[in-house]
Amino acid sequence: MDRRTFGKLLGAGAMGVASLAEAAWPAQPWGVQLFTVLEPLERDFDGALREVAAIGYKEVETIGSFGRDPAAVRATFEKYGLRSPSQHLAPPSLYAAFSAWARRETTTEGVRAAYSAAFTPQTVMPLVEQAVVSAKALGQTYVIWPILLEAHLADRARLDTFIALFNQAGALCRREGLVFAFHNHDREFRRFGDDVILDLILKGTDPALVKFELDFYWASKAGVDPVAYFTRYADRFRACHVKDMKPDRDFAAVGDGVLPIAALISAARRSGVRHFYVEYDRSNDPLAEIRKSYGYLQRLRI
Repeated sequence: MDRRTFGKLLGAGAMGVASLAEAAWPAQPWGVQLFTVLEPLERDFDGALREVAAIGYKEVETIGSFGRDPAAVRATFEKYGLRSPSQHLAPPSLYAAFSAWARRETTTEGVRAAYSAAFTPQTVMPLVEQAVVSAKALGQTYVIWPILLEAHLADRARLDTFIALFNQAGALCRREGLVFAFHNHDREFRRFGDDVILDLILKGTDPALVKFELDFYWASKAGVDPVAYFTRYADRFRACHVKDMKPDRDFAAVGDGVLPIAALISAARRSGVRHFYVEYDRSNDPLAEIRKSYGYLQRLRI
């Protein structure tokens, strides 16, 4: 499946947006989700960030504070002219699993088990309270809930419990001058009866308290038109993960896959998205992948 074919699958909305003149848009400060370069960060934190900045990225999204002192992390960002608008929640105990994964000392299943242990209805508010502290130290605006696992979505009652807690987390973040948001994978596009799970989360959370980060890859892999979500839920999305997909549905560097990236970015901007983070979930050479992705985005001139 090529990019043109995929664009047709997205529907007329995406193609219409793609046809609009984009020259008026200001230069976009492209960002990167630093999970992508986790292995280089674990080898040489300072050196990896220096390389990220040298590529041209201006914004970075963190995994908590990488198990480090957030003030020290922020100082390193500032040294290289980087700013961090957002973080995915990751308390030190969870980040330890990420660190072990980067060193090939645990498996992806091991990281999921760590997520499952750390992310429960009972821990939502304590996790968010901790994240608020680190986000303020990092100079961030957004605290993002990164994942709901299969067990979290086992039935409607469990989902409703998390929805209620997300509203509480959103109220807490607003009181602290921050914004709470939710990041999707593909499983949120399954259904409970006639209702799509992500729609239930969108409709069940207060628009004034809870925003969203849409992942281009996971939405598209689920067979969903991301543009339809930007249109239907205007002003709910504040960030996106800019990821491409190979014809075999594996991950691809941005521009190397079949997704209509320019159309998706244009639709996202019109919906209120302010931050765009390149991400590549699994790569043997992540710095090369984000360099290639950045070059493609720069050539779009959007």
